[in-house]
Amino acid sequence: MTRQKIFEELKPLLTEVLGVPPEKIRLESVLVSDLGAESIDLLDLSFRIEEKFEVRIEANEIEREAIQRLPGGVYEKDGYLTEAAIGEIRKSLPELDPGKFAKGLRKVDLPALLTVSFFVRLIARKLAARTEGVVHV
Repeated sequence: MTRQKIFEELKPLLTEVLGVPPEKIRLESVLVSDLGAESIDLLDLSFRIEEKFEVRIEANEIEREAIQRLPGGVYEKDGYLTEAAIGEIRKSLPELDPGKFAKGLRKVDLPALLTVSFFVRLIARKLAARTEGVVHV
């Protein structure tokens, strides 16, 4: 499935969960600041994505992947992401605004940075892994 097709199938879910018109939804839209999502909406969206695309999305997926790429490194200290963690997240999530990943970023602030493009890319990756027979847990 192409990313454009994923985007087109994701739009109705975003409309249902967030109550925004489809024409307002763009790939670069930030779910929280641009589309008005709250944390409960992100959870609802994740469940709907899982049902629609038959993939599994875990709440701590970004964190888990960054930690795996930091062997022996520290991901967070006192609730704040380390510079190494910020670097790993910036590399692995190019669709997010790199200017938002600065020293002092708290782990709890990550969901507020998620864009529509992030979810499109995540779904595409999960679908590709399923097609290839690779299981991401």
